[in-house]
Parts: sequence; C-alpha cells; structure tokens
Amino acid sequence: MELYMQASEQTFSKIIQSDNGNEHYHVPKYQRAYSWRQNNWTQLFDDIDENEAGHFIGSIICIDENSQRRPGHDLVFELVDGQQRMTTLSLLIAALYQKLSLCLDTAENDDDLDEDDLDEIKAKRRGIGLQLIRKVKADVSDQRGAIKSGKRVVLLRVQPSSQNHNLDDYLYILSTSGVLVETVKCPSHFGNRLMAKAYRYFLDRLPNSIDALMLLADKINQLQLVHISVNSHANAFRLFETLNNRGVPLTAVDIIKNKMLAEMERQHDVSIDDAYELWQEMLEDIEDVEDRFLRQFYNAFKHREKIGQPSFTAKATSSTLIAIYEKIIESNAKFIFDELVSKAKVYGTITQPDESTPLGLALVDLNRIGAVPSNTLLMYLMTLDEKHFASADTLLSVVHFLQKYLVRRNITDTPSTRDLDQLQIDVIEACESRIKAEQTIDPDFVISVYCKGRGEPASLESFESALSDNLFYYNKQMARYVLVKLDERAHSREYKPDFWARNNKGQYIWTVEHIFPQGENIPAHWVDMIAGGDNSLAKEIQDESVHCLGNLTLSGYNSRLSNQSFDRKQSKTEITAAGHKIDIGYKNGLYLNNLSFESNGKDVSLSTIEQWQKGDIAQRNQMMVNLLSSQYRFDHEVKNNEDCE
Repeated sequence: MELYMQASEQTFSKIIQSDNGNEHYHVPKYQRAYSWRQNNWTQLFDDIDENEAGHFIGSIICIDENSQRRPGHDLVFELVDGQQRMTTLSLLIAALYQKLSLCLDTAENDDDLDEDDLDEIKAKRRGIGLQLIRKVKADVSDQRGAIKSGKRVVLLRVQPSSQNHNLDDYLYILSTSGVLVETVKCPSHFGNRLMAKAYRYFLDRLPNSIDALMLLADKINQLQLVHISVNSHANAFRLFETLNNRGVPLTAVDIIKNKMLAEMERQHDVSIDDAYELWQEMLEDIEDVEDRFLRQFYNAFKHREKIGQPSFTAKATSSTLIAIYEKIIESNAKFIFDELVSKAKVYGTITQPDESTPLGLALVDLNRIGAVPSNTLLMYLMTLDEKHFASADTLLSVVHFLQKYLVRRNITDTPSTRDLDQLQIDVIEACESRIKAEQTIDPDFVISVYCKGRGEPASLESFESALSDNLFYYNKQMARYVLVKLDERAHSREYKPDFWARNNKGQYIWTVEHIFPQGENIPAHWVDMIAGGDNSLAKEIQDESVHCLGNLTLSGYNSRLSNQSFDRKQSKTEITAAGHKIDIGYKNGLYLNNLSFESNGKDVSLSTIEQWQKGDIAQRNQMMVNLLSSQYRFDHEVKNNEDCE
C-alpha cells in the first residue's frame, strides 16, 4: 500500500494563521494526556528566546479526513504527532496574550506611547487571540470540532485531548487570559496539573517589557516546523515507524481507538464519552495484549462477510492492522465495536482463565507453555454454538491436544514459528467448511487438520532427540516446564508444591538447579568426583551434559546449593524462623528428586545415590526422556510412526 502524504516546511504563523485562518489542529479526544514538564518548557522557551528568528523546532503529523467537509466549514486536522509541542506553544501564546493585556492597561496611561504604538500592540494581541480561538458563524454551528462557550460557538485552533481534564484546564486558561470572554469555572485540582503549571511557568518567564514581548511574539510566529498531512490513520502509523520520532509514538491500538470513537459518533450518533467507556471496559479483558488481540480477532473471523477485507486476504500483521480496521470501521463502526467487545471477553477467558473448571485449568497450563498462536483458534471455537460440537468435552479435548502439540513444537521448533498463525486460520477454515456441510466438529477432525501440511509436527523420535540434548541450554523455559510436568505426575491432595509461585519481585520461587554446577570455574571437589581430578575431562563432561534434563532438578533454595559438594547438596538443611530444621537439598521429599533410575545395577534416585557421575546423568536423563515421550505422545500415535495419521 502506497504511503500518501503531503509535507512542507512552514512557519508557525502559516500553520496557525492569525488572519482569517480556517485550519485547526485537534488532538483526538481520548489520546494521551498532556505530559510535558518544566525541562521541556524551559528547553522550548530557551530555543525561541536564544536563537535567531526562523528556528526549526520539529514536525507535526496530522490526518486530513476533510474530503466530505461541508461548504463554509473550516478545515479540522486530527493532530496525532506533535501534540505536546503544539499544545505547549498554545499555552505560551495564551500567557503572552495575558501579559500583553496587562502591559496595555499600563501603557494606555503612558504618555511616551502614541496612538499608533497602542494600535500596533492591540493588533498583535488580537492576532494572538485569533491563533487561539476562532468564532464560528451562526449558520455553520454544526461545524466539526466546534464547542460552545457561553452564548458563542468557537473553534479552538489547537485543541488538546480530554484526558486528565486537559480540555477543561485549557478552556479555563483561555478564559483567565482573556482570550475567551466568557467566564469558565475553575476545574477541581486545576493548580496541581501540568497545564496549569506550564501556564504559570510561562507567565513567570515572559518579560515585562512591551518591546521584548512583541519581539518574542514575532519569533514564535517565525518558528519553522515540518507540516506533514496524511489521508488515513494507517498512513499516520506507517509514518511514525518510518520517521522513528523521538518521544512515545501512538500505538496501533491508539490509532484504531481514535478512528473507532470518531466513527461511532459520526455514523451512529453514539457519544464519544459512552463509546470510550465501553472501549476501556474492553481493554480490561485484553490488558497488555491489545495489539495481539486485534490481529488474532481478524485472523479468527475474517471468513465472515462483514469482517474480512478483499484487499487483505492474508493474515493480519502489525504493518497491515490499522489499514484493515480502518476499512472495517468505515463500513460499520458499531458492528465491529460490538464484535470486539464480545470477543474480548472470550479472549480474556483464554488469557486469564477461571482455575475452578477443568477447561480453565487446561488453559492455564497452555498459557505456561507459550501457546499464544493457538489463541486464534481457541477464540473461534469458544464462540461457536454448542450444537456445532460432537460432544460436550470437544473443546477440552482440543486444548489437551494443543498442550501436547505445542510442548513438542516449542522443543523441536517444528513447525516453524512463521507458519503458526496461518495454521490456525487453515484449521478455522476447515471447521467452517464442516459446519456449512452440516457436520459437527470433533477432536479427531481438529487434530487431523492440525497435523497436516504446514502443521505436521516433528516425529516422536525427533522430540526425544531434542529432549535428550542439553535442553536447558537451548530452551530454558521449556526445560523448566517439563521438569514441573515430571514432578506433577505424583501430585495429589497431600503433595502439591506450587512451582508457579512468585516472590514479591515477580520471580519464580522454584528455579532450575544444576546438580553438576554450570559455572566456568568447576570446584575441585566436583572435579575429583566426576572426573577423577582431571580438569580437562571435567570441563568436557560439563560441556556435554551440564544442561541435560538428567542433571537438572527444581529448588526453592538454588543460591544455597550452588557450587556445594554433591553430598552437601543432598543433605543441606536450614533452621526456620520457628526453630525447625528442614531439608532444602535433594532429600527434601520432592518427587523429582526421588525419581528412580539405574546406576551400576541398582535402583537409585537423586536423593539416595552416593556419587554423581557422567553415567548417572545419562541414565537419569534417559529415564526422564522416556517418561516425557510417553506423556506427550499423541493418542493416535504409536512409537515408531513418525507422522500424524
């Protein structure tokens, strides 16, 4: 898609004209709040004051959606980048307006100034006022962006967002400065907010001399900016990425939200405030994953006529997301808004499951695997009517299959990550075809489609090979996960350690412990035990085996074990605050430490073996791989069959 834009370098007085200016720059109502602070205000003021006229201060990006502007109506740009700078300049000239007014009151009694001098000052002040507001004619009171101020309807030349009372604060500032003749009530806590502080800062910084004020006004008008206008929200976002502007650019969700709220008001006469409240409620269900949800929503439901876009038949990506939603929103904003709100609730049950149900517990485990791509398919399936499923447990069976499939995929890296999104779409389309043929969806059908073509998983032998290698080295997350799953084999009402608990820093309490230490400097007692005192051999064994599952366990006291000798690691104890001695080493009763394997013809475990040798690592490793291979074998798979049936 071609990037359409118009760019030109213009002076501030050209962008915000004081003589019949009919172009205005409004920040979307619920865009980010004003956030500049004193260091920003100081920098801007000093740049203007200390540099020659014509100083360059940056760029602004605005969206021109005025193609359907009515005759006689002014042009209102949507300001999406540069809002902090333009809002701050408006606060500065509002302070300048008030300072000139105060100086004029004094000057009118000054015999040194003649009538022409006073007229020049008044003209300058009037011009500044026109750069802040423009009165709307009575016959065009439906002007886009117009607001009521007392009995008048006006357009703010630069209008901030409504976030954090920005617009209310700005209107009050214009009233106190004298730009708005109508009295505006002071908003609660006005003085504590940034706009009030910025305005006071500029009042304090501005000189008291009329000549200095007039000079500063001229310098402001001659400031140079690059004015960039684009014709769509998608192009605005692409431009952010191209320019890599300083500051925090809008996200795709910000852009889509602005478009959605504006179209809800324009198409359906829904107030932006009401729509915004619904939008915020939706975000609670998809907190921190908004972009991902929007992509996966489209991919899950693009087979539907009102959602799929002919020009975007492929999966939604970060680069196409905004353009896709622009088209859907322009077609029917309320429909897509309602769909997003309802599907976000479903998505929330996938990412934040209810742990009191079997399905919820299965989804919790799926999230721990790192199963984000499957959310697309799950969102689709969880919105289907129950009549489309062969049985009540179809969905749970599919989730159990996904657990196995994605553990194997994440460990073998087969299929490739780049194929996973399209795989979900393929399965959804197959399900849709089955529904249209008036057939029900059963787990075997989903599994068979999932395992064909691009979704064909690695063979059981390949899975075993990946498990046998230094798994922790290649995939720390999955190494920890399968260690947990091995221990969970023994979980019951009486034995159920919480391996997913975190401390107050958000870190796992239970971490992966290397039995034979992984550090570069191998302690002498370990060199003696594992390599008969041969440092080179010890290093060789470490390189070959240290990150194998057979050399790993889980511990809540990893730092206490560390490089200790093997017998100390086994028998390590600690006195609790209550004075009780507890085992914190390998004799702590953890099932993972009691898993039996063969060593020198005897059944031993990590808690009972007396020495830790290379052969013991290999034996324990093979035992663990065998258990996991059995656990993650597909129901329809036999040991020597490399493919899904």
